[in-house]
Amino acid sequence: MSGSTDWRVDVGWLDLTLPTVEENLAVDEALLVAADERNGKAVLRFWEQPGSAVVLGASRRIDADVQVERCVADGVPIARRSSGGGSVLIGPGALNVTLVLPIAANPALATVDGAQSSVLERIAAGIRVGGAAVEVCGSGDLTVGGRKFAGSAQRRLKNWILVHASILYDLPIHRIDRYLRLPGRQPTYRRGRSHEDFLMNLPISRTILCDLIRSTWSPSSLLTATSDVPQDLLESLLAEKFANRSWIERL
Repeated sequence: MSGSTDWRVDVGWLDLTLPTVEENLAVDEALLVAADERNGKAVLRFWEQPGSAVVLGASRRIDADVQVERCVADGVPIARRSSGGGSVLIGPGALNVTLVLPIAANPALATVDGAQSSVLERIAAGIRVGGAAVEVCGSGDLTVGGRKFAGSAQRRLKNWILVHASILYDLPIHRIDRYLRLPGRQPTYRRGRSHEDFLMNLPISRTILCDLIRSTWSPSSLLTATSDVPQDLLESLLAEKFANRSWIERL
């Protein structure tokens, strides 16, 4: 993997899920901003949304990506993250993995493509230890046998980056067809397949997945919500972006 032998970073581990999808997206952003502006820490975070939610990429259009009427009818919230990438359905059975890293941690992190490749390859290497023949395909998908079980997205600030991925391990795939339209832009390896034919759950439990991913980053400390998630940033980001309908519905 690109730059794999030259990582220089001390990572803390945070296993934290807040009640709402907006709060959870705000935590990711708060950790990134705190690292870049307040001499914060490198973080590996795990979280899993308690109920189903649709999360739009920063530049995705709601009507193009989402079956809005079905979401409203079923009470499935629609949120927007500040990173790129496509729109996803998350919920029980989808493990969200967030990495906040200093760009200086590895030469590959200096570019968008290099960062996506190096971080995803490292996550893939950890999962392979559990016996899954994981490959990185497209612009940051994790796959087995040509079927995708995780997508990823990235956000960059001056000196730090955030890369996060949603790993499907027990999510009912038919629910993705119900709430998400087929994306207009698709990786070549998808070959026009429907969600049910293209996506899969990785047959590894959440506990083992967390252990495999955590071991490849070797976190030095267990972080806590009270001391390591800046509450002022969390509240301001919720008000300005993640719980603000004008931000969510801007496209």
